[in-house]
Amino acid sequence: MNFELFLALRYLKGSQRTLGGSLTSVIAVAGVTVGVAALVATLAVMTGFREDIRAKILGAQPHLLVQPPSETGLPDRDYSDRFAGIPEVVAWSPYVMGQGLLRTAHGTQGVVVKGIDPNREPAVTGLDSRVVLGQWAELGRPLATAAPPPPVFLGKQLASALNAQLGDDIVIAVSSGGDALLGGMPFPFPFTVAGVLETGLYDYDSSLVVMNMASAQRLFSAKGRVSGLGVRLTNADDFAGPAMRLQQRFASLAFVRSWLALNRPLFAALRLEKIVMFLILALITLVAAFTILSNLLLVTAQRTREIGILRAMGATRGAIQRVFLLKGFVMGLLGTGAGVSLGLGIAALLKRYEFVKLPADVYYVERLPVRVIPGDVLVVAVATLAIVLLATLYPSRAAARLDALDAIRRN
Repeated sequence: MNFELFLALRYLKGSQRTLGGSLTSVIAVAGVTVGVAALVATLAVMTGFREDIRAKILGAQPHLLVQPPSETGLPDRDYSDRFAGIPEVVAWSPYVMGQGLLRTAHGTQGVVVKGIDPNREPAVTGLDSRVVLGQWAELGRPLATAAPPPPVFLGKQLASALNAQLGDDIVIAVSSGGDALLGGMPFPFPFTVAGVLETGLYDYDSSLVVMNMASAQRLFSAKGRVSGLGVRLTNADDFAGPAMRLQQRFASLAFVRSWLALNRPLFAALRLEKIVMFLILALITLVAAFTILSNLLLVTAQRTREIGILRAMGATRGAIQRVFLLKGFVMGLLGTGAGVSLGLGIAALLKRYEFVKLPADVYYVERLPVRVIPGDVLVVAVATLAIVLLATLYPSRAAARLDALDAIRRN
């Protein structure tokens, strides 16, 4: 161990005669610990929140949407030739989308109706894995005049709000066309509740009604037409290339939009919030850095005679500066290590025990999601140590500038 590190550790430990320096050292290390722990835990929650919403959106939306520019839709035909030769495309499925008014014996509510191909849709969105009540195969039941009303699946929150049970008869009404104020009347269609879906996103679970495409085409008078095509890719984040090639193939027939484009405002807000939270909580570390600065200045004042003797014995200004730089760095290192450990512990507790319950209609999710990314922890640690090192520059230079004879005479 060289003498700079030896002196730095000795000054860090302090003595009974320099109790003030020891106390401020403890306070500074504790401040760094609290700041780092708060940053690590908060970034874990913010990252978990984003990843949780992302996973749930991709569990209910296709990676790409092929949508026509007009409300007339696309012809209901096989589009396999347009997807051929694009290796990133895993599956595609047509859908019919529209709005309606759902009525049960317990109430009425506006809903979003999605008609899907029960055989193709699972490969695109995985909606079949979101079924909590009923059997997905029910959606494939063929329509017949003598058969019971067509089956539908309701979002969990929607079913709960309307107290809809399996087997209940419901009615969905859609506009027959034209302006409702000028004579456009809603036309009702009977259906049967065959199942309940839970995507985990409140907006979906509180308004979504899923039925087979034939039922939706009859409901919206769109026989032989579809609202668009959903596409699943091998990588949800690598959508730029496939989207461009699909746009070229569909030309003016339809526009190709990614899941991120559809939800860009939400993810932009989450990204901005994460950055702002990082900057705000970094102020705690900045305050701790000022405490380290004041601690080094205090130690410099208390150890002036020792510094003078060291200079008289041949210690260079650079060596004296390195002593105080090392002392500040060690304090920052101790605080950062303890803060990372504490922050990871808090994140683990939040992940294991649901201390915080969230209103799903406000935050999209019902529990506090937590995900620790090593990159975030590394950024926090490096940023903290950089702030601490910057805080040590002035006091270390002040100590190095002390004249040996003046320092000895002064004490």
